[in-house]
Amino acid sequence: MKKDLFLVIFFVFFSCSPTIPANDASISISSLEYNFGELFYKSKAVYKFDFTNPGKTPLVIYNVKTSCGCTVPQWPKKPIRSGKTGTIAIEYDTSHAGAFNKTITVFYNGKESPVELSIKGRVKYPKEIEKAIE
Repeated sequence: MKKDLFLVIFFVFFSCSPTIPANDASISISSLEYNFGELFYKSKAVYKFDFTNPGKTPLVIYNVKTSCGCTVPQWPKKPIRSGKTGTIAIEYDTSHAGAFNKTITVFYNGKESPVELSIKGRVKYPKEIEKAIE
């Protein structure tokens, strides 16, 4: 008898509780790759990847990893509500001359996580070094 009463209470409780929305957090980024082209040695090189949360639940970016220490990311630490936008800023250290191709991995609370971004370009050698090479 107690077992039957427990089962009835259990089913009534869970059938009346509000449904928990599925986590459909998603990230839509306008472009997954950016080419800086040719940069000057020790110049500022920053690109901002704009994104939107097209899902119904808040988007939380909990980590952004880069393929090397010469690339520094900044991202929103607060949840991005449905339909709202944000940016992931990437700064590349141009004190390393030559061509580069770096990967940025964005980890978030959606099913498609992580997403990969990339930056590439070429940092010109300082004029003193270019003259010595010629």
